[in-house]
Amino acid sequence: MNRSLLSICLVVLCVMSLAVLAGAQKTDPGTTPKPADPNPLAEGFEGAGYRIHQSIEVGYRVTDSTGSNSVYETLVDLHTGARVLEQSLSMQGMDRQGLLFDSLSVNSYGWGGDPENGLRARVEKDRWYDFRGHFRRDQNRFDFNLLANPLNPSTSNPSLPVDFSPHLFATTRRMTDVDLTLFPRSVVSLRLGYSHNNMTGDSFSSMHEGTDALLYQPWNTTLNSYRIGADLKVLPHTVLSYDQLLDYYKGDNSWSLAPFAPALLSDGSTVELGLPFDTANRVPCAPPAGQGLIDAGGNLTNLACSAYFDYSRTNRIRTSTPSERLSLHGSYFGRLDVNASYTYSSSDMNAPLNEFFNGLMTRTFTRQFTVTGPGKASRVSNVADFEASLRLTRHLRLMDTLRFWAFRMPGSFTSTETDWVIPPGTGTCRAPGCSLLVPLSATSQSVTVTPWARSFNQDWKRNEFALLWDGSTRFGGRIGFRYGTRVFNGISYMAPASFPTGTDRVQTHEYTPLLGWWVKPAPNVRFSFDGELTSNDQTLVRIGTRREGRYRVQTSYSPRPWATVAGSINLWNGSNGDALTDYRGHNRNYGFSTTLVPSGPVGFDFAYNYADYQQNAMICFNDSDVSLTVVSQAGNCNAGAYQDSANPLLTNGSYSSTTHYGMASLSLRPVARVRTDLGYSLTSVDGSTPQFNRLQPPASLRYNFHQPLASLEVDLGHNLAARMGWNYSQYGEKSFVGPTAPRYYHANNATFGLRWAF
Repeated sequence: MNRSLLSICLVVLCVMSLAVLAGAQKTDPGTTPKPADPNPLAEGFEGAGYRIHQSIEVGYRVTDSTGSNSVYETLVDLHTGARVLEQSLSMQGMDRQGLLFDSLSVNSYGWGGDPENGLRARVEKDRWYDFRGHFRRDQNRFDFNLLANPLNPSTSNPSLPVDFSPHLFATTRRMTDVDLTLFPRSVVSLRLGYSHNNMTGDSFSSMHEGTDALLYQPWNTTLNSYRIGADLKVLPHTVLSYDQLLDYYKGDNSWSLAPFAPALLSDGSTVELGLPFDTANRVPCAPPAGQGLIDAGGNLTNLACSAYFDYSRTNRIRTSTPSERLSLHGSYFGRLDVNASYTYSSSDMNAPLNEFFNGLMTRTFTRQFTVTGPGKASRVSNVADFEASLRLTRHLRLMDTLRFWAFRMPGSFTSTETDWVIPPGTGTCRAPGCSLLVPLSATSQSVTVTPWARSFNQDWKRNEFALLWDGSTRFGGRIGFRYGTRVFNGISYMAPASFPTGTDRVQTHEYTPLLGWWVKPAPNVRFSFDGELTSNDQTLVRIGTRREGRYRVQTSYSPRPWATVAGSINLWNGSNGDALTDYRGHNRNYGFSTTLVPSGPVGFDFAYNYADYQQNAMICFNDSDVSLTVVSQAGNCNAGAYQDSANPLLTNGSYSSTTHYGMASLSLRPVARVRTDLGYSLTSVDGSTPQFNRLQPPASLRYNFHQPLASLEVDLGHNLAARMGWNYSQYGEKSFVGPTAPRYYHANNATFGLRWAF
């Protein structure tokens, strides 16, 4: 079974469909022909015992973009060209007596060059089989040029701004899912399935060895999943299921040196100086007095500089994960419903490493190194879920949900590192004796073998019970409590021996009361509330919460059958009062929408959403730019319990972001055969965070994103409709752009299509 399986199956289905359509042209001599359908566009037509609908829309897209092409492709990525915009085929058996199938449906979209396209198919024959297939292709190009950007200053000599993201990501993911159920309504039914997920493409990364070099990282990962299962209806309303799952993962990514800032040496060789360039602060090194680090001829003027001749790394990952799952779904007893499952999986991973560096690391005098070694890990997981619902009275139910999750991940890696180091007698790397021209024959070689073994273990038990009352069609509610225990264990071992040398253990207890209710004071009005308040006695990370609250309010009002007004409030807040953390955070979301769809020629939609996110926590950092407010007003991390001499400055690290989103659309039908839609949406974001680098712009913390649109559809008759659509998008930041290429863009996308349907 391979990734072409779904395509093959769909071809077979299309052939089957064509055969049935051909047979529909002949009249069964034993039946009386039915009159022609007066409205084939709405009703399809009947043939060979099927009700058949089909549609296809082909068109052409025209794109015009101005400004940052990288941001346009990151956010929109639509381009000029012909497209198959949409396709559908539906065949429904009139009496469920079809020869090969009782119903068939095939839908697809986006063929011809769109970044996303897909195809979904389903074929079923009552009591015999149910086949479902799905193919998706997702092309993702991410080049927001501030990601991993060193923000090189213009005062450097030479000045080398980085106008792209050093972690650019341009991949294509192809996903295929195929599922087949045999004898779905029998006492015993069989399920087969296969999934293929492959991601390939180009990307860039970076590596810090003396300086940060730009690396080319071609991407190639594959996950193949095989599934087989059976359902046994042991009792009325009771199903026992067993599933076997086999997952195989291949990661074939590699890393190699990519050019960015090359320079020549006197022997004619070329070195790569890396991404960060701030020669005034000796990055990657300081030039001779009165000179630039690279002269007019492209020559490096300081040979005692961190640089790369070559770098490569391969780490081929292979993982196999078999899993078994046993589940029970039953409502045999009238008052009791039970759902239970248990899953066990055990995976093994092999990841041999081969890393090579050739250049100069001035901090350690290293001219070359290699690191090799086998990496291995396994993961053993146990997951159990049990849910029971007991109806105590006609209107009162008791529900209990128990969840258990435990896994252990032992891993080992034995590295063999070979270093070629410039001897101290050759001089320090600030003296002429230490340079990129030192031959490997003049270095000292050392080999270090480091065995490493560690296991990360976790188990999590959580139980939630609640009383639910639904005594009226006008109101109802629930009250409950959730409690649980989570244990993290990090254990280090002395390899190759197996006894522990160190253990990190954190145990957290959770206590959460639950409350919810809903009310319908009138048939067209509904209001609901859900809330929970969690207490944890420990945290695992600095922004882990000791206190946490979640509250949700929803309301809707329908004054007319064609009019609906709805609102929602979602609130989350968390805190950790530990003196070294003092974490506070909240995420608040408020939404409102109105929909008016009368039977006349006008329809209207409006929506507004406001989101407010903030978090604060004490942090220690290291910076010497006293002109920055966060530096000049910082406290002392060497005092008190912090004791962080490497990061001596203390501040309250805050992050805040507010988002306003508004959308309005208007639908008009001036005449029976014409429909037009107008719409507009705006996303406006404002936020702040301490400025640790004067060159860092707020960027995505402060921007506006405009998206107006318009469309026109004209029914041409004869099952044909012409469609025209226009979309405009504009991204603009509300601040300076920094030492990077501007990220502003605006673009027009026009789509012209012709749709045929019956």
